[in-house]
Amino acid sequence: MRTLFRVYDSSDPTRIPRVVDKLQRAWEGQPSLSLPALMGILANRGIGWGASDAELVAALAEMENEHPSLLDAHPGAPHTIITVAPDRLVTLSGGVVVVRSGHDPVAMPGVWAYDSLRRTGPGRPLVVRDTEGIEHRLGVVQLITRIDDADAPALAGLHHEDVGAHRWLVAFEDGARAVVGQRIRVWVKRRRDVSTRTLAWARVENCAPGEDMVVAPAGGRPQEVLGRVERVVLLETGQF
Repeated sequence: MRTLFRVYDSSDPTRIPRVVDKLQRAWEGQPSLSLPALMGILANRGIGWGASDAELVAALAEMENEHPSLLDAHPGAPHTIITVAPDRLVTLSGGVVVVRSGHDPVAMPGVWAYDSLRRTGPGRPLVVRDTEGIEHRLGVVQLITRIDDADAPALAGLHHEDVGAHRWLVAFEDGARAVVGQRIRVWVKRRRDVSTRTLAWARVENCAPGEDMVVAPAGGRPQEVLGRVERVVLLETGQF
């Protein structure tokens, strides 16, 4: 922080373009906000009239980290991206893409491995290249949210009262999928269609790749085995 105070010395007018650049990048990450709304968020984080430029820049950097204005070809952290035209929720995590409908929770999520994406940000197209070299155009970016999984609870052993706003995708080895949130929605591929059901649950007993996902339903009903787990992807932590 001492270095920041030297770089943003209030007696140095050349600091102004650098401070404005930080403001622009944070604002471009959430362009739907008005400037007063943006300043209100900063105020809630302790940035008032008595704050220094260094403190402002640190708060702006934190905001940009949460909602980046740009993502490069190989993001170093997982992100969920809201797109329009069409409305989608796209999660990039560990070389895997999860594509969900933004308006139809009953639609089965798409899951596939990806290689890279074109540089993108709010107002830009989201184009993701899969591991076979095919580019998928997934809409126009509205908001990017970095997924901070440091404080996310483990899915295995999770009690329903601890789920909060978290959501996970579970992909099964037989092609079935589940999204775990306040309820568990399960999709199973049939020959000609996809069946779906929702499950009220009390506890996830087990959910590890290579093992069966075992759930204790609500109401004391017998445990259910939903399938053998291929992968688990954290989708949301309630940061939108």
